[in-house]
Amino acid sequence: MKPEHLDSWLNAPDDAFEAFFEQAPVYMFSASADWTITRASKAWCEGSGHALDDLRGRCALEFLAPESREKAETETLPRFTETRVIEGVQLDFLRADGSVLPVVLSARAQIDDTGRVIRVLVTMFDNSEAKAAQAALSAAIAEVKEANASKSRFLAAMSHEIRTPMNAILGFAQLLKMSDLDDKRRAHVDAIQSAGGTLMNLLTDLLDLSQMEAGHIKIEAKPFDLDDFLGQLADWWQTAAADKGLRLRIAKDQGLPGCIISDKGRIQQVLNNFLGNAVKFTEQGRITLAIEEIAHHGAHRRIRFEVSDTGPGLSDAQTERLFQPFVQVGADCSNERGGWGLGLSICHQIATAMGGTVGVASRVGVGSTFHFEVDVGTPAPLSDDPGGSDGTGCERDEPRRGGATDDPAGLHILVAEDNPASRTMMREMLTELGHRVTTTPDGLAAVREIESQPFDMVFMDVAMPQLDGLGATRLIRSAPPPRHVTPIIGCSAHIADPGRFRAAGMDDFLPKPVDRDRLQHLIRQFAPQTRGGDGGGSDAR
Repeated sequence: MKPEHLDSWLNAPDDAFEAFFEQAPVYMFSASADWTITRASKAWCEGSGHALDDLRGRCALEFLAPESREKAETETLPRFTETRVIEGVQLDFLRADGSVLPVVLSARAQIDDTGRVIRVLVTMFDNSEAKAAQAALSAAIAEVKEANASKSRFLAAMSHEIRTPMNAILGFAQLLKMSDLDDKRRAHVDAIQSAGGTLMNLLTDLLDLSQMEAGHIKIEAKPFDLDDFLGQLADWWQTAAADKGLRLRIAKDQGLPGCIISDKGRIQQVLNNFLGNAVKFTEQGRITLAIEEIAHHGAHRRIRFEVSDTGPGLSDAQTERLFQPFVQVGADCSNERGGWGLGLSICHQIATAMGGTVGVASRVGVGSTFHFEVDVGTPAPLSDDPGGSDGTGCERDEPRRGGATDDPAGLHILVAEDNPASRTMMREMLTELGHRVTTTPDGLAAVREIESQPFDMVFMDVAMPQLDGLGATRLIRSAPPPRHVTPIIGCSAHIADPGRFRAAGMDDFLPKPVDRDRLQHLIRQFAPQTRGGDGGGSDAR
Protein backbone atom coordinates (compact mmCIF):
# COMPACT_ATOMS: atom_id res chain seq x y z
CA MET A 1 0.00 0.00 0.00
CA LYS A 2 1.34 3.40 -0.97
CA PRO A 3 1.93 5.78 1.97
CA GLU A 4 -0.31 8.46 0.46
CA HIS A 5 -3.29 6.07 0.60
CA LEU A 6 -3.03 5.86 4.40
CA ASP A 7 -4.65 9.25 4.93
CA SER A 8 -8.01 8.10 3.53
CA TRP A 9 -8.14 5.10 5.86
CA LEU A 10 -7.13 7.15 8.89
CA ASN A 11 -10.29 9.22 8.48
CA ALA A 12 -12.60 6.29 7.66
CA PRO A 13 -15.50 5.38 10.03
CA ASP A 14 -14.60 2.97 12.81
CA ASP A 15 -16.50 0.02 11.33
CA ALA A 16 -14.82 0.50 7.96
CA PHE A 17 -11.49 0.87 9.69
CA GLU A 18 -12.02 -2.44 11.53
CA ALA A 19 -13.05 -4.23 8.32
CA PHE A 20 -10.04 -2.77 6.56
CA PHE A 21 -7.71 -4.28 9.17
CA GLU A 22 -9.48 -7.65 9.02
CA GLN A 23 -9.29 -7.97 5.23
CA ALA A 24 -6.07 -6.12 4.32
CA PRO A 25 -3.48 -8.54 2.84
CA VAL A 26 -0.61 -6.31 3.98
CA TYR A 27 1.55 -5.91 7.06
CA MET A 28 -0.17 -3.20 9.05
CA PHE A 29 -0.94 -2.01 12.57
CA SER A 30 -2.42 1.05 14.23
CA ALA A 31 -1.12 2.66 17.39
CA SER A 32 -1.88 5.45 19.82
CA ALA A 33 0.19 8.63 20.01
CA ASP A 34 2.75 6.89 22.24
CA TRP A 35 3.08 4.00 19.72
CA THR A 36 1.07 1.52 21.81
CA ILE A 37 -0.38 -1.01 19.36
CA THR A 38 -4.22 -1.01 19.20
CA ARG A 39 -4.89 -3.11 16.10
CA ALA A 40 -2.89 -5.38 13.77
CA SER A 41 -3.76 -6.93 10.43
CA LYS A 42 -4.09 -10.68 10.08
CA ALA A 43 -1.21 -10.61 7.56
CA TRP A 44 1.09 -8.91 10.10
CA CYS A 45 0.18 -11.40 12.83
CA GLU A 46 0.91 -14.31 10.51
CA GLY A 47 4.12 -12.78 9.15
CA SER A 48 5.51 -11.88 12.58
CA GLY A 49 4.24 -14.99 14.34
CA HIS A 50 2.71 -12.85 17.10
CA ALA A 51 -0.94 -13.31 18.09
CA LEU A 52 -3.08 -10.17 18.11
CA ASP A 53 -3.47 -10.40 21.89
CA ASP A 54 0.35 -10.46 22.23
CA LEU A 55 0.68 -7.29 20.17
CA ARG A 56 -2.23 -5.21 21.46
CA GLY A 57 -1.42 -2.93 24.39
CA ARG A 58 2.36 -3.11 23.92
CA CYS A 59 4.70 -0.47 22.52
CA ALA A 60 5.72 -1.17 18.93
CA LEU A 61 9.35 -0.46 19.84
CA GLU A 62 9.41 -3.63 21.97
CA PHE A 63 9.25 -5.73 18.80
CA LEU A 64 12.22 -4.10 17.10
CA ALA A 65 15.70 -5.61 16.97
CA PRO A 66 18.17 -3.69 19.22
CA GLU A 67 19.89 -1.73 16.44
CA SER A 68 16.57 -0.82 14.80
CA ARG A 69 15.10 0.23 18.15
CA GLU A 70 18.02 2.59 18.69
CA LYS A 71 17.58 3.94 15.16
CA ALA A 72 13.83 4.46 15.75
CA GLU A 73 14.35 6.21 19.10
CA THR A 74 17.16 8.51 17.93
CA GLU A 75 16.23 9.21 14.30
CA THR A 76 12.84 7.98 13.06
CA LEU A 77 10.49 8.97 15.92
CA PRO A 78 11.99 12.44 16.55
CA ARG A 79 11.53 13.17 12.84
CA PHE A 80 7.97 11.77 12.97
CA THR A 81 7.14 14.08 15.91
CA GLU A 82 7.97 17.04 13.66
CA THR A 83 6.51 15.87 10.35
CA ARG A 84 3.82 13.36 11.48
CA VAL A 85 4.97 11.20 8.53
CA ILE A 86 7.37 8.28 8.03
CA GLU A 87 8.18 7.16 4.50
CA GLY A 88 10.20 4.10 3.52
CA VAL A 89 12.38 3.55 6.60
CA GLN A 90 14.18 0.20 6.78
CA LEU A 91 13.81 -1.50 10.16
CA ASP A 92 14.22 -5.02 11.55
CA PHE A 93 11.35 -6.49 13.60
CA LEU A 94 11.70 -9.62 15.72
CA ARG A 95 9.37 -12.51 14.99
CA ALA A 96 7.88 -14.54 17.84
CA ASP A 97 10.61 -17.17 17.37
CA GLY A 98 13.33 -14.52 17.70
CA SER A 99 14.28 -14.43 14.02
CA VAL A 100 14.65 -11.11 12.21
CA LEU A 101 12.00 -9.82 9.80
CA PRO A 102 13.35 -6.93 7.69
CA VAL A 103 10.67 -4.46 6.59
CA VAL A 104 10.31 -1.10 4.90
CA LEU A 105 7.97 0.94 7.10
CA SER A 106 5.75 3.93 6.36
CA ALA A 107 3.35 5.71 8.75
CA ARG A 108 0.82 8.54 8.93
CA ALA A 109 -0.64 10.30 12.00
CA GLN A 110 -4.34 11.22 12.35
CA ILE A 111 -4.63 14.70 13.88
CA ASP A 112 -7.66 16.28 15.64
CA ASP A 113 -8.67 19.91 15.40
CA THR A 114 -6.28 20.90 18.19
CA GLY A 115 -3.29 19.30 16.46
CA ARG A 116 -3.18 16.34 18.83
CA VAL A 117 -2.26 12.90 17.43
CA ILE A 118 -5.28 10.59 17.69
CA ARG A 119 -3.74 7.51 16.18
CA VAL A 120 -0.96 6.32 13.90
CA LEU A 121 -1.43 3.97 10.96
CA VAL A 122 1.64 1.93 10.00
CA THR A 123 2.14 -0.19 6.87
CA MET A 124 5.12 -2.37 6.04
CA PHE A 125 6.33 -4.71 3.32
CA ASP A 126 8.69 -7.62 3.70
CA ASN A 127 12.23 -6.58 2.75
CA SER A 128 13.84 -10.00 3.25
CA GLU A 129 14.55 -10.72 -0.42
CA ALA A 130 16.03 -7.28 -1.05
CA LYS A 131 18.25 -7.53 2.04
CA ALA A 132 19.33 -11.04 1.06
CA ALA A 133 20.18 -9.80 -2.43
CA GLN A 134 22.12 -6.88 -0.94
CA ALA A 135 23.99 -9.23 1.38
CA ALA A 136 24.81 -11.52 -1.54
CA LEU A 137 26.01 -8.54 -3.58
CA SER A 138 28.18 -7.31 -0.70
CA ALA A 139 29.63 -10.80 -0.28
CA ALA A 140 30.35 -11.00 -4.01
CA ILE A 141 32.04 -7.59 -3.97
CA ALA A 142 34.13 -8.62 -0.96
CA GLU A 143 35.06 -11.85 -2.74
CA VAL A 144 36.16 -9.96 -5.85
CA LYS A 145 38.20 -7.54 -3.74
CA GLU A 146 39.87 -10.41 -1.91
CA ALA A 147 40.58 -12.14 -5.23
CA ASN A 148 42.19 -8.95 -6.55
CA ALA A 149 44.17 -8.56 -3.34
CA SER A 150 45.31 -12.20 -3.54
CA LYS A 151 46.31 -11.69 -7.16
CA SER A 152 48.28 -8.58 -6.22
CA ARG A 153 50.03 -10.41 -3.37
CA PHE A 154 50.82 -13.35 -5.64
CA LEU A 155 52.21 -11.14 -8.39
CA ALA A 156 54.25 -9.13 -5.87
CA ALA A 157 55.71 -12.33 -4.42
CA MET A 158 56.41 -13.80 -7.86
CA SER A 159 57.92 -10.52 -9.01
CA HIS A 160 60.33 -10.60 -6.09
CA GLU A 161 61.18 -14.27 -6.60
CA ILE A 162 61.88 -13.72 -10.31
CA ARG A 163 63.71 -10.42 -9.88
CA THR A 164 66.17 -11.94 -7.39
CA PRO A 165 67.73 -14.49 -9.80
CA MET A 166 67.32 -12.04 -12.71
CA ASN A 167 69.45 -9.60 -10.73
CA ALA A 168 72.33 -12.07 -10.94
CA ILE A 169 71.62 -13.07 -14.56
CA LEU A 170 71.50 -9.52 -15.91
CA GLY A 171 74.27 -8.34 -13.61
CA PHE A 172 76.68 -11.01 -14.79
CA ALA A 173 75.59 -10.31 -18.38
CA GLN A 174 76.68 -6.69 -17.89
CA LEU A 175 80.01 -7.87 -16.47
CA LEU A 176 80.47 -10.30 -19.35
CA LYS A 177 79.81 -7.54 -21.88
CA MET A 178 82.61 -5.48 -20.29
CA SER A 179 85.11 -8.26 -21.10
CA ASP A 180 86.94 -8.85 -24.38
CA LEU A 181 84.33 -10.60 -26.56
CA ASP A 182 84.15 -11.28 -30.27
CA ASP A 183 81.16 -9.94 -32.21
CA LYS A 184 79.24 -13.23 -32.08
CA ARG A 185 79.47 -13.60 -28.31
CA ARG A 186 78.74 -9.92 -27.78
CA ALA A 187 75.54 -10.41 -29.77
CA HIS A 188 74.69 -13.36 -27.50
CA VAL A 189 75.09 -11.16 -24.42
CA ASP A 190 72.95 -8.46 -26.05
CA ALA A 191 70.22 -11.07 -26.61
CA ILE A 192 70.39 -12.14 -22.94
CA GLN A 193 70.06 -8.53 -21.80
CA SER A 194 67.23 -7.77 -24.22
CA ALA A 195 65.22 -10.86 -23.24
CA GLY A 196 65.84 -10.20 -19.54
CA GLY A 197 64.77 -6.59 -19.89
CA THR A 198 61.57 -7.65 -21.67
CA LEU A 199 60.77 -10.07 -18.84
CA MET A 200 61.35 -7.40 -16.20
CA ASN A 201 59.13 -4.90 -18.03
CA LEU A 202 56.36 -7.50 -18.26
CA LEU A 203 56.58 -8.22 -14.53
CA THR A 204 56.42 -4.52 -13.70
CA ASP A 205 53.42 -3.97 -15.99
CA LEU A 206 51.51 -6.97 -14.62
CA LEU A 207 52.09 -5.85 -11.04
CA ASP A 208 51.11 -2.27 -11.84
CA LEU A 209 47.92 -3.37 -13.59
CA SER A 210 46.95 -5.73 -10.77
CA GLN A 211 47.43 -3.06 -8.11
CA MET A 212 45.45 -0.52 -10.12
CA GLU A 213 42.57 -2.94 -10.72
CA ALA A 214 42.48 -3.54 -6.96
CA GLY A 215 42.27 0.22 -6.37
CA HIS A 216 45.72 0.44 -4.80
CA ILE A 217 47.21 3.06 -7.11
CA LYS A 218 48.91 5.84 -5.14
CA ILE A 219 49.13 9.40 -6.38
CA GLU A 220 51.61 11.63 -4.54
CA ALA A 221 51.60 15.25 -5.64
CA LYS A 222 54.78 17.18 -4.83
CA PRO A 223 56.47 20.27 -6.29
CA PHE A 224 59.06 19.53 -8.98
CA ASP A 225 60.97 21.47 -11.61
CA LEU A 226 59.29 20.94 -14.98
CA ASP A 227 62.33 22.07 -17.00
CA ASP A 228 64.65 19.67 -15.16
CA PHE A 229 62.13 16.89 -15.64
CA LEU A 230 61.84 17.49 -19.38
CA GLY A 231 65.61 17.77 -19.68
CA GLN A 232 66.12 14.35 -18.10
CA LEU A 233 63.41 12.86 -20.29
CA ALA A 234 65.01 14.36 -23.40
CA ASP A 235 68.50 13.11 -22.48
CA TRP A 236 67.27 9.54 -22.22
CA TRP A 237 65.00 9.38 -25.26
CA GLN A 238 67.18 11.43 -27.61
CA THR A 239 69.82 8.71 -27.31
CA ALA A 240 67.27 5.97 -27.98
CA ALA A 241 65.86 7.90 -30.96
CA ALA A 242 69.30 8.65 -32.39
CA ASP A 243 70.16 4.94 -32.31
CA LYS A 244 67.38 4.47 -34.89
CA GLY A 245 68.26 7.57 -36.90
CA LEU A 246 65.27 9.52 -35.57
CA ARG A 247 65.05 13.13 -34.41
CA LEU A 248 63.44 13.94 -31.04
CA ARG A 249 62.16 17.46 -30.39
CA ILE A 250 60.83 18.90 -27.11
CA ALA A 251 58.43 21.85 -27.48
CA LYS A 252 57.32 23.52 -24.25
CA ASP A 253 54.77 26.34 -24.04
CA GLN A 254 56.69 29.39 -22.79
CA GLY A 255 53.77 30.36 -20.58
CA LEU A 256 54.13 27.27 -18.41
CA PRO A 257 55.61 27.73 -14.92
CA GLY A 258 59.03 26.31 -14.12
CA CYS A 259 57.70 24.49 -11.06
CA ILE A 260 54.47 22.48 -10.82
CA ILE A 261 52.79 20.30 -8.19
CA SER A 262 51.84 16.82 -9.36
CA ASP A 263 53.01 13.20 -9.24
CA LYS A 264 56.27 13.40 -11.18
CA GLY A 265 56.76 9.62 -11.20
CA ARG A 266 53.31 8.90 -12.66
CA ILE A 267 53.67 11.58 -15.34
CA GLN A 268 57.05 10.12 -16.23
CA GLN A 269 55.53 6.63 -16.39
CA VAL A 270 52.92 7.76 -18.94
CA LEU A 271 55.36 9.77 -21.07
CA ASN A 272 57.95 6.98 -21.04
CA ASN A 273 55.30 4.66 -22.43
CA PHE A 274 54.24 7.12 -25.14
CA LEU A 275 57.85 7.89 -26.12
CA GLY A 276 58.88 4.24 -25.97
CA ASN A 277 56.08 3.28 -28.36
CA ALA A 278 56.96 6.17 -30.67
CA VAL A 279 60.61 5.10 -30.87
CA LYS A 280 59.66 1.43 -31.22
CA PHE A 281 57.21 1.86 -34.10
CA THR A 282 58.78 4.77 -36.01
CA GLU A 283 61.35 3.74 -38.62
CA GLN A 284 62.16 7.16 -40.06
CA GLY A 285 61.33 10.80 -39.48
CA ARG A 286 60.83 12.53 -36.15
CA ILE A 287 59.19 12.35 -32.73
CA THR A 288 57.90 15.42 -30.90
CA LEU A 289 57.01 15.86 -27.23
CA ALA A 290 54.89 19.00 -26.86
CA ILE A 291 53.68 20.48 -23.57
CA GLU A 292 51.06 23.22 -23.43
CA GLU A 293 48.65 24.81 -20.97
CA ILE A 294 45.01 24.40 -21.99
CA ALA A 295 43.28 25.92 -18.93
CA HIS A 296 44.25 28.14 -16.01
CA HIS A 297 42.21 28.80 -12.85
CA GLY A 298 44.14 30.55 -10.08
CA ALA A 299 46.96 28.30 -8.88
CA HIS A 300 45.57 25.34 -10.86
CA ARG A 301 46.39 24.60 -14.47
CA ARG A 302 45.48 21.88 -16.91
CA ILE A 303 48.49 20.73 -18.90
CA ARG A 304 48.47 18.67 -22.08
CA PHE A 305 51.43 16.45 -22.99
CA GLU A 306 51.49 15.27 -26.62
CA VAL A 307 53.82 12.71 -28.20
CA SER A 308 53.65 12.76 -32.01
CA ASP A 309 55.48 10.45 -34.41
CA THR A 310 55.81 9.75 -38.13
CA GLY A 311 55.26 6.04 -37.68
CA PRO A 312 52.87 3.72 -39.55
CA GLY A 313 49.75 5.11 -37.88
CA LEU A 314 46.66 3.30 -36.66
CA SER A 315 43.21 2.62 -38.06
CA ASP A 316 40.02 3.70 -36.28
CA ALA A 317 39.32 0.07 -35.37
CA GLN A 318 42.73 -0.20 -33.71
CA THR A 319 42.46 3.04 -31.73
CA GLU A 320 39.02 2.15 -30.31
CA ARG A 321 40.44 -0.66 -28.14
CA LEU A 322 43.99 0.61 -27.69
CA PHE A 323 43.72 1.52 -23.99
CA GLN A 324 42.26 -1.84 -22.93
CA PRO A 325 44.48 -4.47 -21.24
CA PHE A 326 46.31 -6.97 -23.50
CA VAL A 327 45.29 -5.13 -26.69
CA GLN A 328 48.07 -4.65 -29.25
CA VAL A 329 48.06 -2.67 -32.47
CA GLY A 330 48.62 -5.73 -34.64
CA ALA A 331 48.43 -9.49 -34.46
CA ASP A 332 52.16 -9.80 -35.10
CA CYS A 333 53.11 -6.96 -32.71
CA SER A 334 54.49 -9.09 -29.91
CA ASN A 335 56.61 -11.14 -32.28
CA GLU A 336 58.15 -8.26 -34.18
CA ARG A 337 58.17 -5.40 -31.72
CA GLY A 338 57.85 -6.83 -28.23
CA GLY A 339 55.23 -5.85 -25.69
CA TRP A 340 52.10 -7.36 -24.21
CA GLY A 341 49.50 -4.63 -24.63
CA LEU A 342 49.59 -3.54 -20.98
CA GLY A 343 51.39 -0.19 -21.09
CA LEU A 344 48.62 1.96 -22.55
CA SER A 345 46.02 0.36 -20.27
CA ILE A 346 48.20 1.32 -17.30
CA CYS A 347 48.50 4.87 -18.70
CA HIS A 348 44.70 5.07 -18.82
CA GLN A 349 44.44 3.91 -15.20
CA ILE A 350 47.04 6.45 -14.08
CA ALA A 351 45.32 9.30 -15.92
CA THR A 352 41.96 8.38 -14.38
CA ALA A 353 43.46 8.24 -10.87
CA MET A 354 45.00 11.70 -11.42
CA GLY A 355 41.72 13.17 -12.69
CA GLY A 356 43.11 13.40 -16.21
CA THR A 357 42.60 11.80 -19.61
CA VAL A 358 44.60 9.99 -22.28
CA GLY A 359 43.75 9.62 -25.95
CA VAL A 360 45.11 9.15 -29.45
CA ALA A 361 44.63 10.65 -32.90
CA SER A 362 46.14 8.68 -35.77
CA ARG A 363 46.17 8.27 -39.56
CA VAL A 364 47.45 5.20 -41.31
CA GLY A 365 50.63 6.04 -43.23
CA VAL A 366 51.01 9.44 -41.55
CA GLY A 367 51.63 8.82 -37.84
CA SER A 368 50.07 9.05 -34.39
CA THR A 369 49.66 11.62 -31.62
CA PHE A 370 49.09 10.38 -28.08
CA HIS A 371 48.00 12.93 -25.48
CA PHE A 372 47.83 13.04 -21.69
CA GLU A 373 45.92 15.85 -19.95
CA VAL A 374 46.26 16.40 -16.21
CA ASP A 375 45.52 19.10 -13.64
CA VAL A 376 48.56 20.44 -11.79
CA GLY A 377 49.15 23.03 -9.09
CA THR A 378 51.71 25.79 -8.76
CA PRO A 379 53.40 26.35 -5.38
CA ALA A 380 53.32 29.66 -3.57
CA PRO A 381 56.70 31.31 -2.87
CA LEU A 382 58.31 30.41 0.44
CA SER A 383 59.56 33.10 2.79
CA ASP A 384 62.26 30.81 4.20
CA ASP A 385 63.60 29.00 1.16
CA PRO A 386 65.74 25.92 1.80
CA GLY A 387 68.61 24.93 -0.46
CA GLY A 388 67.87 23.01 -3.64
CA SER A 389 64.76 25.09 -4.35
CA ASP A 390 63.87 28.05 -6.51
CA GLY A 391 61.99 29.95 -3.81
CA THR A 392 58.76 28.00 -4.24
CA GLY A 393 59.70 24.79 -2.45
CA CYS A 394 60.28 23.19 -5.85
CA GLU A 395 62.55 20.18 -5.68
CA ARG A 396 65.44 19.97 -8.11
CA ASP A 397 67.86 17.14 -8.66
CA GLU A 398 70.07 16.87 -5.60
CA PRO A 399 73.67 17.93 -6.08
CA ARG A 400 76.34 15.44 -5.30
CA ARG A 401 76.56 14.83 -1.63
CA GLY A 402 80.34 14.75 -1.41
CA GLY A 403 81.52 16.57 -4.50
CA ALA A 404 83.88 13.82 -5.68
CA THR A 405 85.22 13.84 -9.24
CA ASP A 406 83.44 11.85 -11.95
CA ASP A 407 83.81 8.05 -11.78
CA PRO A 408 85.56 7.96 -8.38
CA ALA A 409 87.64 4.86 -7.66
CA GLY A 410 89.21 3.35 -4.56
CA LEU A 411 86.17 3.66 -2.31
CA HIS A 412 85.62 1.14 0.47
CA ILE A 413 82.07 -0.10 -0.07
CA LEU A 414 80.00 -2.43 2.11
CA VAL A 415 77.46 -4.69 0.38
CA ALA A 416 74.80 -6.32 2.59
CA GLU A 417 72.99 -8.98 0.52
CA ASP A 418 71.59 -12.36 1.57
CA ASN A 419 71.42 -13.93 -1.91
CA PRO A 420 74.84 -15.50 -2.69
CA ALA A 421 74.66 -14.97 -6.47
CA SER A 422 73.57 -11.34 -6.11
CA ARG A 423 76.24 -10.77 -3.47
CA THR A 424 78.95 -12.13 -5.79
CA MET A 425 77.65 -10.10 -8.72
CA MET A 426 77.68 -6.84 -6.73
CA ARG A 427 81.18 -7.53 -5.44
CA GLU A 428 82.54 -8.19 -8.92
CA MET A 429 80.74 -5.24 -10.51
CA LEU A 430 82.03 -2.82 -7.85
CA THR A 431 85.52 -4.32 -8.05
CA GLU A 432 85.44 -3.86 -11.83
CA LEU A 433 84.67 -0.20 -11.18
CA GLY A 434 87.82 0.07 -9.05
CA HIS A 435 86.47 -0.15 -5.50
CA ARG A 436 87.37 -2.25 -2.45
CA VAL A 437 84.38 -4.32 -1.35
CA THR A 438 83.32 -6.02 1.87
CA THR A 439 80.20 -8.20 1.79
CA THR A 440 77.87 -9.44 4.52
CA PRO A 441 74.86 -11.82 4.34
CA ASP A 442 72.47 -9.94 6.66
CA GLY A 443 71.70 -6.63 8.33
CA LEU A 444 73.11 -7.57 11.73
CA ALA A 445 76.48 -8.41 10.20
CA ALA A 446 76.37 -5.12 8.29
CA VAL A 447 75.91 -3.15 11.53
CA ARG A 448 78.86 -4.99 13.08
CA GLU A 449 81.05 -4.18 10.06
CA ILE A 450 80.12 -0.49 10.27
CA GLU A 451 81.04 -0.53 13.97
CA SER A 452 84.41 -2.16 13.32
CA GLN A 453 85.74 -0.12 10.38
CA PRO A 454 84.88 2.94 8.27
CA PHE A 455 83.16 2.68 4.89
CA ASP A 456 82.61 5.28 2.19
CA MET A 457 79.24 3.85 1.16
CA VAL A 458 76.81 1.01 1.87
CA PHE A 459 74.55 -0.89 -0.54
CA MET A 460 71.93 -2.45 1.74
CA ASP A 461 69.45 -5.11 0.61
CA VAL A 462 66.07 -4.39 2.18
CA ALA A 463 64.81 -7.96 2.80
CA MET A 464 67.38 -9.99 4.76
CA PRO A 465 67.35 -12.53 7.63
CA GLN A 466 68.50 -11.72 11.18
CA LEU A 467 67.90 -8.00 10.66
CA ASP A 468 66.41 -6.43 7.54
CA GLY A 469 67.93 -3.49 5.72
CA LEU A 470 65.57 -0.90 7.19
CA GLY A 471 66.30 -2.01 10.75
CA ALA A 472 70.03 -2.08 10.08
CA THR A 473 69.88 1.43 8.62
CA ARG A 474 68.08 2.77 11.69
CA LEU A 475 70.78 1.30 13.95
CA ILE A 476 73.55 2.80 11.82
CA ARG A 477 71.88 6.21 11.85
CA SER A 478 71.76 6.09 15.66
CA ALA A 479 75.48 5.26 15.91
CA PRO A 480 78.03 7.87 17.08
CA PRO A 481 79.76 10.05 14.47
CA PRO A 482 81.16 9.73 11.91
CA ARG A 483 79.63 6.32 11.15
CA HIS A 484 76.05 7.59 11.33
CA VAL A 485 76.45 9.74 8.19
CA THR A 486 77.76 6.97 5.90
CA PRO A 487 75.71 7.05 2.66
CA ILE A 488 73.33 4.06 2.54
CA ILE A 489 71.63 2.98 -0.69
CA GLY A 490 68.68 0.60 -0.33
CA CYS A 491 68.46 -2.32 -2.78
CA SER A 492 65.29 -4.31 -3.38
CA ALA A 493 63.68 -6.69 -5.87
CA HIS A 494 60.27 -5.49 -4.69
CA ILE A 495 58.48 -2.65 -6.47
CA ALA A 496 59.52 -0.20 -3.82
CA ASP A 497 58.21 2.88 -2.11
CA PRO A 498 61.32 5.12 -1.89
CA GLY A 499 59.63 7.24 0.78
CA ARG A 500 59.61 4.26 3.15
CA PHE A 501 63.35 3.76 2.62
CA ARG A 502 64.15 7.43 3.18
CA ALA A 503 62.05 7.41 6.36
CA ALA A 504 64.33 4.67 7.71
CA GLY A 505 67.40 6.80 6.94
CA MET A 506 68.46 5.51 3.52
CA ASP A 507 69.80 8.10 1.10
CA ASP A 508 68.53 6.58 -2.13
CA PHE A 509 67.19 3.43 -3.76
CA LEU A 510 68.72 0.99 -6.29
CA PRO A 511 66.13 -1.35 -7.83
CA LYS A 512 66.95 -4.90 -8.81
CA PRO A 513 68.03 -6.08 -11.32
CA VAL A 514 70.95 -3.70 -10.76
CA ASP A 515 71.83 -1.52 -13.74
CA ARG A 516 75.54 -0.69 -13.97
CA ASP A 517 74.93 2.87 -15.20
CA ARG A 518 72.51 3.54 -12.33
CA LEU A 519 75.04 2.06 -9.91
CA GLN A 520 77.78 4.36 -11.22
CA HIS A 521 75.47 7.36 -11.01
CA LEU A 522 74.75 6.68 -7.33
CA ILE A 523 78.45 6.24 -6.56
CA ARG A 524 79.22 9.58 -8.23
CA GLN A 525 76.37 11.28 -6.36
CA PHE A 526 77.26 10.03 -2.89
CA ALA A 527 81.04 9.56 -3.08
CA PRO A 528 82.72 11.52 -0.25
CA GLN A 529 85.45 14.04 -0.96
CA THR A 530 87.81 12.19 1.36
CA ARG A 531 88.11 8.55 0.34
CA GLY A 532 88.04 6.01 3.15
CA GLY A 533 89.45 3.16 1.05
CA ASP A 534 93.04 2.48 0.12
CA GLY A 535 92.66 1.32 -3.47
CA GLY A 536 91.12 -1.47 -5.51
CA GLY A 537 90.77 -5.13 -4.76
CA SER A 538 88.09 -6.79 -2.70
CA ASP A 539 87.65 -8.07 0.79
CA ALA A 540 85.01 -10.78 0.42
CA ARG A 541 83.45 -12.14 3.58
